[in-house]
Amino acid sequence: MDRERIMRALATVPESQREVIMLSYFEGYSQSEMADKLGQPLGTIKTRVRLAMQKLRTALENDGYERPNE
Repeated sequence: MDRERIMRALATVPESQREVIMLSYFEGYSQSEMADKLGQPLGTIKTRVRLAMQKLRTALENDGYERPNE
């Protein structure tokens, strides 16, 4: 994927959700490590990741990206 499209999609995600995506995908943190680093419950981190991924998927689909058939 084009880096510019990904960055545009990330800009549509709330800061708390963007933070966990950046930590996970760009810095390699696990969800447990993110919970420790951010001082948040693991369930909160899991929810933020899930919501962020849903929003990113929608933003990318609206930008013309089509997911492969699952």
